[in-house]
This record gives sequence, structure tokens and C-alpha cells, in this order.
Amino acid sequence: MELPVPSIGPAELLVRVAFAGVNPLDWKIGEGFYDGSRPHVFPLILGVDAAGHVEAIGSGVTRFRVGDRVFGQFLHSPVGTGTYSDYTTVPEEIALGRVPKEMRMDEAAALPTAGMTALACLDALALAPGASLVIVGASGGVGSYATELASAQGLKVTAVARTTSAARLGSLGAERVIDPSGGAALATVSATHPGGVDGLLDAMSDTAAFNRWTTLVRRGGAAAITTHSADLEALKRSGIRGGNVDLEPTSNLLDRLTREVVDRHLKVPVERRVRLAEAPAVLAELRAGRGSGKTVVDLALP
Repeated sequence: MELPVPSIGPAELLVRVAFAGVNPLDWKIGEGFYDGSRPHVFPLILGVDAAGHVEAIGSGVTRFRVGDRVFGQFLHSPVGTGTYSDYTTVPEEIALGRVPKEMRMDEAAALPTAGMTALACLDALALAPGASLVIVGASGGVGSYATELASAQGLKVTAVARTTSAARLGSLGAERVIDPSGGAALATVSATHPGGVDGLLDAMSDTAAFNRWTTLVRRGGAAAITTHSADLEALKRSGIRGGNVDLEPTSNLLDRLTREVVDRHLKVPVERRVRLAEAPAVLAELRAGRGSGKTVVDLALP
């Protein structure tokens, strides 16, 4: 049964959601990630990424028209008006764009948060073509996008992921895939890069694990992590640039990603389409670190 159609403000769009992207941020929001820092509404509707059609616009909206195919990261205050719903409202000013004709709607829904995060990490690393880059957690959404974007930039990517993802990551441009499950991944990378690697992008580690991975980075190299686990003073002592990357989603960042897809430098790794009722199980997989590629919720599925 469809939810009631929400009302919209003068600077908002009403979007009928076709697909909602699934991200680790979704379960984090459900566990109170923004508690105390942003207002919330209840019952809490999860979901930050979506692609859909504009059903109505406020009187002050200038960038979009009714009928436009739009996508982006819809997260805004108050938290809880998420994308796991038939309809949602979104301010015009946030990271929102039109879906290009070259992109499917499910691909568009899978792109924003993970794709922008990967691009922001590579921007922070600022590595030159030919540099070596280790990506930890390469099989997930951020890691998959980072692997492909880095390869397109001419970086030599070593992906740390289970062997079940090796073929897919190889197709995205990874030169080498190392399985961490045996406990020897750190030593394997060290043996293949005796002088140290130029860059590290970590999409999953806690502080202790990140500190171990940064021992691979040469002095003068760079490291970036998405889980806010970096010890900035420790990095400075080791002569390593970078640190924690907190995504600041913008339309410009989303436009850059869109161009990568249109120019065929980036393939959106949609692994699964699921029903809304299956979303809790998918979020549990992500929470346990078992995500692979990207999953989208198809709101049209019964």
C-alpha cells in the first residue's frame, strides 16, 4: 500500500521513487548516527540515495520541471524522510541531477553516495598517473567505484577483497586482488611493494586495522579512510598526507560522476535489485561487512 503523498515547500521537489540505493549510511542512521546533530522525524524512513520522477515542484524551484528523471543523495534535515518510500521530498539545492539518457534508473540510484565518496577520496589522495594504490574493502560500493575511477586515472590498483570478488574487480581495472581472509594480505602487499605504496584508500577498517595498513605507505605518500578511523597525528609522524574523508555531497561532484558514466570510464556495479521487504536483510549484510557491489530497492516490485 502506498504512503500518503507528502506536501512540499517552495524550494522542494516531490519525487516518485523508482529505485532507492542501499548504503551503509542507511543502517547507521537507523542506529542514531545523526542523533544530537540533526533533527529527526518519526516514524523514521531510511534511505539516502534514489532515482525517480519529479511529480511536483515548489513555487521557487528553477532547476527542475515536472516529469524530469532525477537522482542524487536525498539526505537532508530533518532526517527520516528517506528514499525507501513511494514518494519523498527533496530540497532543490542539494546533490541532485538529471538522469542522463545513457544511464538506467537503477544505475542512477546506485551511484550517488558511494560514487561521490570514492571520488572525494581520490581527490584527497591526489595521486599522479602511474602511482600505486591499495584499496581496502574493494568489493563494496565505495571500493568498487574507487577501483574503477582510480584505474581510469592511470593508477595501479591493488584491491584487498575476497577471492569471490576477484574477477569482478579485475574487470573494473584492479591489477591485483589480494584476499585478506588468510591473514597474510599485509605481508603480501609489502612483498610486492618493498619501497612502500604511494596511496591507501580504506573503506572499512577501524583505527587499529587502519594503522596497520598505513605501515605500507611510503613517507610522502597519502592515505584516506571513510570510517573516520584515522589518527591524524600518527599519519603526520609517518610523513603521510590525508586522513578522514567526510563526504560533502554537491551537485558538482555528482555531475563529475555522471560524466564518468557517460564517457564510459565508470560502470555502475548494480549487483541486485530487491523488494522493499528485503531491505532489512540487505542492511544486515552491509552491517556485517558482507556487501558486494551495489544493491538497489525496486519500488515497483510487489
